[in-house]
Amino acid sequence: LQVGMSPDITQGENDISSESDVEDKRDYRRGGYHPVKIGETYASSRYRVLSKMGWGHFSTVWLAWDSKTARPVALKVQKSAARYAEAAKDE
Repeated sequence: LQVGMSPDITQGENDISSESDVEDKRDYRRGGYHPVKIGETYASSRYRVLSKMGWGHFSTVWLAWDSKTARPVALKVQKSAARYAEAAKDE
């Protein structure tokens, strides 16, 4: 999970941004990140995606609402290539 900010930060009057704040859109492909959309549901509609929390080399992390427990949860969506399976198990 990407946490914090990189040294190449640029700061405007009301914003802080960084080149590494957003994952490379070219990684949304077969074997890469799974495209998740706000409002989308998973696990037979149990989890509804509310917002993106962050990303890392192996996955993206999303804030979701668990309709069964009526609580917010984090959904970690691993890249789909088989080589990422072991890394996901370690996390």
